[in-house]
Amino acid sequence: MGSVEPALHPPIAFGDEHWRWFSVRCRELGIPDADARRTQMEALYGHLVGVNRWLNLTTIIEPRDYLKLHVLDSLALVGDTRLRHLSQGAACVDLGSGGGYPGLPLATWLANMPWVMVDARLKKVEFLSAACTLTGNAQARALHMRGSEAAIKASGLRRSCQLVTCRAMGQASLILEEAADLLEKSGHLVIYKGPAFAGDERQAALAACTGLGYRFVSERRVVLEDGDPERVMVVFERNR
Repeated sequence: MGSVEPALHPPIAFGDEHWRWFSVRCRELGIPDADARRTQMEALYGHLVGVNRWLNLTTIIEPRDYLKLHVLDSLALVGDTRLRHLSQGAACVDLGSGGGYPGLPLATWLANMPWVMVDARLKKVEFLSAACTLTGNAQARALHMRGSEAAIKASGLRRSCQLVTCRAMGQASLILEEAADLLEKSGHLVIYKGPAFAGDERQAALAACTGLGYRFVSERRVVLEDGDPERVMVVFERNR
């Protein structure tokens, strides 16, 4: 078994062509200051690639694919003007962080906010804890627990979070339930989905809203690159 120690997995530089593409797409999607975060992203990328040799974190390791499918996809919600009210005090939680996306890029860009990565798999939490030190966010940390346990077991998170995010972790209606006791009133849940969301899953999520104390806010639809399928960031607000 290998180590998650960042010193053993040094940064990997992105080729200028790949980074230029990423930086331009960030500007087009309203994501600010990409170039100022290049050092952190190269550190996170090198760490991920190194640890991924022995811990199954992702199959997406080519630099351009990593920048598009992990980082740009994670950051797409940053360009949503409806979420620019986020404050520096209340926690933000990423449920089922796994390999660290969307949580790690969001903690890097929103570095004045406390970020908590939650995952039920201990080895991945050890990886996430080490990766948090590379984000430039002194308040980023990882917790070993299920999402449904976080509001009960984690000190200071129950009904105190301003934002909860979740990508690729099951049906939206179940995620709404897991996040309900984490969010403060007027806090937001953002669920990352693909185009297949526009069907039974969407209807089930909307049907669950009222009973769980949410209102549906919006669907932010983004195409990461021409020809790609739409990505959907589904936004809900805790209204009681």
